[in-house]
Amino acid sequence: MNKKQLLFGLLFGLGLFFTASYSIDNRGFHSGIYGVIGCLLMLSAYCGFNWDKLKAHDHHTRLILGWITGITILIVILDIAEAVLA
Repeated sequence: MNKKQLLFGLLFGLGLFFTASYSIDNRGFHSGIYGVIGCLLMLSAYCGFNWDKLKAHDHHTRLILGWITGITILIVILDIAEAVLA
């Protein structure tokens, strides 16, 4: 295993750990800053693992990256809206 795979694997693992801070209670779905950091870490790990495909403009990889980025942006918008409305 080379250092690049180890680094991106560690980023993905930390991302999963931080994303576990999401909670669902009687008021709804909440993430907070740790959930957003976790999503960003997993997004960067995906980019790192698939960097060669992204540079080659692979349609499937770029499509998945777009979906993951869109979901992360939606989570950030919902967190901001929750903080403003609370």
